[in-house]
Amino acid sequence: MKLRILMLGFLAAMLSSGVNAQEITTPYVDGLVHEGVFSCNGSTCHSRPSPTGTTVRQDEFVIWQDQSSITGAHSRAYKVLLNQKSRTIARNLGIGPAHEAEECLACHADFVPEAQRGERFDITEGVGCEACHGGAENWLTSHYAPGRTHAQNIADGLYPTEDPAARAQLCLSCHLGSDKPNQFITHRIMGAGHPRISFELDLFTSLQEHHDEDADYRERKAYSNGAKVWAVGQAIALENQLKLFADPDLGRNGAFPELVFFDCHACHVTFSNDPDYRPTWRPNPNRQLGPGVPVFNDSNMIMLRAAVKVVAPDMDRELRQAGLRFHRTVSETGGNYAAATENLAAIAAKLSATMSQAEFGRSEMLEIMDNIVNDSLSSTYTEYAAAEQAVIAIGTFLDALETEQMLGSEVVDNIMPALDDAYEAVDDPNRYDFARMRNAIRRVQSQLQQL
Repeated sequence: MKLRILMLGFLAAMLSSGVNAQEITTPYVDGLVHEGVFSCNGSTCHSRPSPTGTTVRQDEFVIWQDQSSITGAHSRAYKVLLNQKSRTIARNLGIGPAHEAEECLACHADFVPEAQRGERFDITEGVGCEACHGGAENWLTSHYAPGRTHAQNIADGLYPTEDPAARAQLCLSCHLGSDKPNQFITHRIMGAGHPRISFELDLFTSLQEHHDEDADYRERKAYSNGAKVWAVGQAIALENQLKLFADPDLGRNGAFPELVFFDCHACHVTFSNDPDYRPTWRPNPNRQLGPGVPVFNDSNMIMLRAAVKVVAPDMDRELRQAGLRFHRTVSETGGNYAAATENLAAIAAKLSATMSQAEFGRSEMLEIMDNIVNDSLSSTYTEYAAAEQAVIAIGTFLDALETEQMLGSEVVDNIMPALDDAYEAVDDPNRYDFARMRNAIRRVQSQLQQL
């Protein structure tokens, strides 16, 4: 299913291990020596030409460095800094060569301090193994030993990527931004030409998946289906976004708020002097704000509402009211937006823990999907970001249902034409077709109602 979605060209908490996600130290600042990608190389380790390993595939290195596939994107992250577009962005920002600028290297490479770089470490490897799995100083020679447990490896510094909450914190540090040195992504970087930041945990996991979550994997590690990964990712993305927004050093840029937090397409609209021109602004019941108002990017909050109605219905009203209060205080004068931000972030943190512990079975997944496609929520997809997240979510849930054998492939095949149409509606951010999007997901809803 995911492969079919990728072919469309749309590429654009309490941990199950008992550790709080907020206490996890990401590999970027883990303080451990990073030994380098080639420390994981070798035919008896992770670079077999084919997946013939007994416990793990052992072809992970080959997949990671695949130059022709999206699975090799992390290995190409440093090389991107050498192209003309990156040189233009760096020149616009006045930061020197992109491949030497800390603002770029912090996410386009495993940019740990010099003192933490082993003998085989090479910054040009891009986002290498240890950028995601943690510095291998204490576990490189022991993690494959007979009888060695996953918990022991984690205790030695291996990052628990199998846990969706920890994975979300890790991935979002670059794909949303963090308060760590040089990892905060600003509107100025966007203005200089950097691609728009967009992220959904389950989809991006599948794009970079170098392993199989088979029976052996599930025995050794915790397993979460795509729906849970999606829900946890939405909650933590919202929480982290709000915490960065509330940070006095990051949330403002001179006299303005830091505009990277706001929905691009609420401000970047078409202008015309034609007297017959009709503005593209649409009322949004999720915000209750008038035209001409900079709108905080609430796409994760909108998606989270679809899950809350099912997983934590007692918090649905609280989340909705907190969201409305937040939008009003951020966009209007006289309100305490700091308090509203803190309150909404606390709700998101509570929900990330709830989502981590919830069971996402067939009925829950179908109900969440119905919430995503029904008119009540789809009426809030007035801007591109929310529509993009909604389309990805539908694909994520269909894939999870098919993977877990809760829906047959023929059912998914029947839904795909409508989903394809929804993807077409959001294919180009500058030509988002709201009417086509709603019509497409109504057709998805019609198919779901027959189940």
